[in-house]
Amino acid sequence: METKIDQFKIDLNLHHPSCDPQAITEALSMKPWFSAKKGEQIGSVTRKTTVWLCHFRVGKRDSEFTQALEDFVSLVSEQEAFISKLIEEGGEIEISFNPTVETTGNKLYELSLHSWFLKQLAERSINLRLQVWAADSE
Repeated sequence: METKIDQFKIDLNLHHPSCDPQAITEALSMKPWFSAKKGEQIGSVTRKTTVWLCHFRVGKRDSEFTQALEDFVSLVSEQEAFISKLIEEGGEIEISFNPTVETTGNKLYELSLHSWFLKQLAERSINLRLQVWAADSE
């Protein structure tokens, strides 16, 4: 029987001094939920850098979380040349874990990441962010 875990969301966020967001979309074959190019005006603010934000995976099961991490490693392995160039040009890539947890009991949240995954991030200079959210109380 597979363990049900609290809901998780994994986002892939890229920031770059000047790269066209469309080039990122095409290279990664993923659509961002938000992107803006350096110099683009959003309301009264002019972007100083390019930003590209994508919801990578969502799930509720251990196997879905494991698969999402494996899919991320596959993506960055397949796109290693593009990612390396992006970072060499002053860009930053971040994977963001956003779990939503129930707040009953003493332990609110536990995350264990395998060394193979952390090694993949470190070798590619990809940052990791963890944001834990309390589930809505009903």
